[in-house]
Amino acid sequence: MREILEIEDLCIPVVLQRGKRKTLALTLTQEGSLLIKAPLQMQEKEIERFVGQRRYWIYKQTKHILQENASRVVRSEEEIQVLREQARKVLTERTDYYKELLKVEYKRIRIGDQKTRWGSCSSRGTISYNWHLVLMPERIMDYVVVHELCHLVEMNHSPAFWKKVSEILPDYEDRRKWLKENGKRYM
Repeated sequence: MREILEIEDLCIPVVLQRGKRKTLALTLTQEGSLLIKAPLQMQEKEIERFVGQRRYWIYKQTKHILQENASRVVRSEEEIQVLREQARKVLTERTDYYKELLKVEYKRIRIGDQKTRWGSCSSRGTISYNWHLVLMPERIMDYVVVHELCHLVEMNHSPAFWKKVSEILPDYEDRRKWLKENGKRYM
Protein backbone atom coordinates (compact mmCIF):
# COMPACT_ATOMS: atom_id res chain seq x y z
CA MET A 1 0.00 0.00 0.00
CA ARG A 2 1.35 3.40 -0.96
CA GLU A 3 2.08 5.92 1.79
CA ILE A 4 0.65 8.81 -0.26
CA LEU A 5 -2.60 8.76 -2.25
CA GLU A 6 -2.67 11.27 -5.09
CA ILE A 7 -6.10 12.43 -6.22
CA GLU A 8 -6.39 15.46 -8.50
CA ASP A 9 -4.54 18.30 -6.73
CA LEU A 10 -4.22 16.48 -3.38
CA CYS A 11 -1.50 14.31 -1.88
CA ILE A 12 -3.15 12.48 0.99
CA PRO A 13 -1.01 10.65 3.58
CA VAL A 14 -2.18 7.04 4.06
CA VAL A 15 -1.98 5.03 7.28
CA LEU A 16 -2.81 1.31 7.06
CA GLN A 17 -3.83 -0.41 10.30
CA ARG A 18 -4.34 -4.15 10.25
CA GLY A 19 -6.23 -5.85 13.01
CA LYS A 20 -8.70 -8.52 14.02
CA ARG A 21 -11.66 -7.30 12.00
CA LYS A 22 -13.82 -8.63 9.21
CA THR A 23 -14.35 -5.53 7.09
CA LEU A 24 -12.43 -2.62 5.63
CA ALA A 25 -13.06 0.89 6.94
CA LEU A 26 -11.87 4.31 5.76
CA THR A 27 -11.58 7.33 8.03
CA LEU A 28 -10.16 10.76 7.41
CA THR A 29 -8.32 12.32 10.34
CA GLN A 30 -8.64 15.98 11.30
CA GLU A 31 -5.21 16.53 9.78
CA GLY A 32 -6.41 15.17 6.41
CA SER A 33 -4.73 11.74 6.48
CA LEU A 34 -6.54 8.65 5.23
CA LEU A 35 -6.74 5.91 7.88
CA ILE A 36 -7.45 2.45 6.44
CA LYS A 37 -8.47 -0.26 8.90
CA ALA A 38 -8.15 -3.71 7.32
CA PRO A 39 -8.37 -7.37 8.34
CA LEU A 40 -5.03 -9.02 9.09
CA GLN A 41 -5.02 -11.38 6.10
CA MET A 42 -6.55 -9.10 3.44
CA GLN A 43 -4.41 -8.73 0.32
CA GLU A 44 -3.15 -5.28 -0.62
CA LYS A 45 -4.75 -5.55 -4.08
CA GLU A 46 -8.16 -5.84 -2.47
CA ILE A 47 -7.48 -2.86 -0.21
CA GLU A 48 -6.31 -0.75 -3.15
CA ARG A 49 -9.42 -1.70 -5.15
CA PHE A 50 -11.62 -0.68 -2.20
CA VAL A 51 -9.83 2.66 -1.88
CA GLY A 52 -10.00 3.21 -5.65
CA GLN A 53 -13.78 2.78 -5.61
CA ARG A 54 -14.04 5.53 -3.02
CA ARG A 55 -11.67 8.07 -4.56
CA TYR A 56 -14.40 10.69 -5.07
CA TRP A 57 -15.59 10.44 -1.45
CA ILE A 58 -11.98 10.61 -0.19
CA TYR A 59 -11.26 13.66 -2.36
CA LYS A 60 -14.43 15.49 -1.34
CA GLN A 61 -13.97 14.80 2.38
CA THR A 62 -10.27 15.74 2.34
CA LYS A 63 -11.03 19.04 0.60
CA HIS A 64 -13.68 19.78 3.21
CA ILE A 65 -11.28 19.00 6.10
CA LEU A 66 -8.53 21.14 4.60
CA GLN A 67 -10.93 24.07 4.13
CA GLU A 68 -12.11 23.75 7.73
CA ASN A 69 -8.52 23.63 8.96
CA ALA A 70 -7.65 26.75 6.98
CA SER A 71 -10.57 28.67 8.50
CA ARG A 72 -9.77 27.71 12.10
CA VAL A 73 -8.82 30.55 14.35
CA VAL A 74 -5.42 30.22 15.98
CA ARG A 75 -5.56 31.52 19.54
CA SER A 76 -2.76 32.50 21.89
CA GLU A 77 -2.24 30.63 25.17
CA GLU A 78 -3.40 33.73 27.06
CA GLU A 79 -6.61 33.94 25.04
CA ILE A 80 -7.28 30.22 25.56
CA GLN A 81 -6.77 30.64 29.31
CA VAL A 82 -9.28 33.51 29.43
CA LEU A 83 -11.80 31.47 27.42
CA ARG A 84 -11.32 28.44 29.70
CA GLU A 85 -11.96 30.59 32.77
CA GLN A 86 -15.03 32.09 31.11
CA ALA A 87 -16.22 28.58 30.17
CA ARG A 88 -15.82 27.40 33.78
CA LYS A 89 -17.86 30.34 35.08
CA VAL A 90 -20.66 30.17 32.50
CA LEU A 91 -20.92 26.37 32.38
CA THR A 92 -20.98 26.12 36.17
CA GLU A 93 -23.81 28.68 36.28
CA ARG A 94 -25.79 26.85 33.58
CA THR A 95 -25.15 23.45 35.20
CA ASP A 96 -26.30 24.72 38.60
CA TYR A 97 -29.44 26.19 37.02
CA TYR A 98 -30.41 22.99 35.20
CA LYS A 99 -29.49 20.64 38.05
CA GLU A 100 -32.25 22.28 40.09
CA LEU A 101 -34.81 21.66 37.32
CA LEU A 102 -33.67 18.05 36.93
CA LYS A 103 -33.29 17.49 40.69
CA VAL A 104 -29.85 15.91 40.31
CA GLU A 105 -26.45 16.46 41.91
CA TYR A 106 -23.02 16.35 40.32
CA LYS A 107 -19.66 16.03 42.09
CA ARG A 108 -17.53 18.41 40.07
CA ILE A 109 -17.07 20.12 36.73
CA ARG A 110 -13.96 19.70 34.63
CA ILE A 111 -13.14 22.02 31.71
CA GLY A 112 -11.05 20.39 28.99
CA ASP A 113 -9.93 20.71 25.39
CA GLN A 114 -11.35 17.51 23.93
CA LYS A 115 -10.89 17.08 20.19
CA THR A 116 -14.13 15.22 19.44
CA ARG A 117 -16.50 15.69 22.39
CA TRP A 118 -18.49 18.58 23.75
CA GLY A 119 -19.12 16.94 27.08
CA SER A 120 -19.18 13.76 29.10
CA CYS A 121 -20.47 12.53 32.42
CA SER A 122 -18.75 9.91 34.54
CA SER A 123 -20.58 7.41 36.71
CA ARG A 124 -18.95 9.15 39.69
CA GLY A 125 -20.69 12.43 38.88
CA THR A 126 -17.89 14.37 37.21
CA ILE A 127 -19.12 16.40 34.27
CA SER A 128 -16.52 17.36 31.70
CA TYR A 129 -17.11 20.16 29.21
CA ASN A 130 -15.11 21.34 26.23
CA TRP A 131 -14.09 24.98 26.74
CA HIS A 132 -15.05 25.70 23.12
CA LEU A 133 -18.70 25.55 24.21
CA VAL A 134 -18.37 29.09 25.50
CA LEU A 135 -18.01 30.26 21.88
CA MET A 136 -21.38 28.79 20.89
CA PRO A 137 -24.90 30.18 21.11
CA GLU A 138 -26.29 29.83 24.64
CA ARG A 139 -29.15 27.54 23.53
CA ILE A 140 -26.60 25.03 22.18
CA MET A 141 -24.45 25.27 25.30
CA ASP A 142 -27.61 24.61 27.34
CA TYR A 143 -28.35 21.52 25.26
CA VAL A 144 -24.93 20.05 26.12
CA VAL A 145 -25.39 20.91 29.81
CA VAL A 146 -28.84 19.28 29.97
CA HIS A 147 -27.59 16.28 27.98
CA GLU A 148 -24.77 15.64 30.44
CA LEU A 149 -26.92 16.22 33.52
CA CYS A 150 -29.48 13.72 32.20
CA HIS A 151 -26.71 11.13 32.21
CA LEU A 152 -26.76 11.39 36.01
CA VAL A 153 -30.24 9.81 35.76
CA GLU A 154 -29.68 7.56 32.71
CA MET A 155 -26.07 6.60 31.88
CA ASN A 156 -27.00 5.73 28.28
CA HIS A 157 -28.89 7.09 25.27
CA SER A 158 -32.03 5.02 25.78
CA PRO A 159 -35.56 6.30 25.07
CA ALA A 160 -35.83 7.08 28.81
CA PHE A 161 -32.72 9.29 28.53
CA TRP A 162 -34.11 11.28 25.57
CA LYS A 163 -37.48 11.60 27.33
CA LYS A 164 -35.69 13.18 30.29
CA VAL A 165 -33.85 15.61 27.95
CA SER A 166 -37.13 16.55 26.23
CA GLU A 167 -38.79 17.33 29.57
CA ILE A 168 -36.34 20.21 29.98
CA LEU A 169 -35.67 21.06 26.31
CA PRO A 170 -38.66 20.11 24.13
CA ASP A 171 -36.74 21.35 21.06
CA TYR A 172 -33.59 19.36 21.90
CA GLU A 173 -33.65 17.63 18.47
CA ASP A 174 -33.21 21.00 16.71
CA ARG A 175 -30.37 21.93 19.04
CA ARG A 176 -28.73 18.53 18.60
CA LYS A 177 -29.00 18.82 14.81
CA TRP A 178 -27.46 22.32 14.89
CA LEU A 179 -24.56 21.00 16.97
CA LYS A 180 -23.91 18.12 14.55
CA GLU A 181 -24.00 20.44 11.53
CA ASN A 182 -22.08 23.38 12.98
CA GLY A 183 -20.08 22.12 15.95
CA LYS A 184 -16.83 21.40 14.14
CA ARG A 185 -16.48 25.08 13.27
CA TYR A 186 -16.05 25.83 16.97
CA MET A 187 -13.43 23.19 17.82
